[in-house]
Amino acid sequence: MEAHGRAVPDLSIVTVNYNTGALLLRCLRAVFENTRTVQFEYFVVDNASRPDGSLEQVHRQFPNVRLLKNDRNLGFAAGCNVALEQARGRYILLLNPDTVVEPYALDGMVEFLDTRPDVAVLGSPLVSAGGGDQGVAGRGFPTPLAALFGRTTLLTRLFPRNRFSARFSSQRDPDRRAPYDVDWVSGACMMVRAEAIEQVGTLDPDYFFMWEDADWCFRMQRAGWKVYCFHEANVVHCEGSSRNRDWRTLWRATIAFHQGAYRYYRKHINARSYDPTHLVVMAGLAARGALVLSTRSLRRLGHRPPGSAQPRAYAGHTGRPPFAD
Repeated sequence: MEAHGRAVPDLSIVTVNYNTGALLLRCLRAVFENTRTVQFEYFVVDNASRPDGSLEQVHRQFPNVRLLKNDRNLGFAAGCNVALEQARGRYILLLNPDTVVEPYALDGMVEFLDTRPDVAVLGSPLVSAGGGDQGVAGRGFPTPLAALFGRTTLLTRLFPRNRFSARFSSQRDPDRRAPYDVDWVSGACMMVRAEAIEQVGTLDPDYFFMWEDADWCFRMQRAGWKVYCFHEANVVHCEGSSRNRDWRTLWRATIAFHQGAYRYYRKHINARSYDPTHLVVMAGLAARGALVLSTRSLRRLGHRPPGSAQPRAYAGHTGRPPFAD
């Protein structure tokens, strides 16, 4: 439902678009078709996408969506902040254009937050198009070990059951029996209490792409709020579909990811101005970036990297074809 006739909607949804026109339209259709009880307003922030007619389609098909156009690519965090300045909802949802929310997902998330005033941030576990668990729920806050044992690193792929990788890539309640507290959740689908944003502030715009979600959750918890994962919110995430379109986009995304990792390290792990370990961390991130680019190059050539695991099944997924029109 759209937010007409109410001074304050339940939810303000924010989607940042950058050359993802077809995905954006599919994302919007799913939200409008599958959100049944929540009153919401919707902001689409366009980061100077190439003209392809998709924004005109958004205007025609979803006239209640507020389209905010930037004259350059501000990145994800700064793009979201453009809409956060205008959002009126009790809760704010950051939602990637490469997601599809299933029936009552957002309704359930709002209902849960209404019962838990101590929770500032609520996320979905996120599943792939085939129903596989993407392993983004319940991750521990990043430490330098994450460069070696993060969710997508080579060591984690080779030794997926090691105890170090489990901290950064697996959920704390694999049975999904109840909502559970976590360190941070993915910004691909993140619902945040407006009251908490007023206290903590908006996203850090110095993160161009990725890591802004971990940073925000860290700041929320430092201010005394809780972060939870809600297992009943079925949200399909076609991860990487926007950043893997071509070599240029892939290169930029990989660089931005590792720049963001270094910013998080300097901001929350080691803020000392002069420390020789900074050089070690920079070298490690550069090496990881090179490995990521080479691994994705192999995938484009049709080779599976060593240790690549099949997606884990997610019991909460409905099994319905998620991208059916």
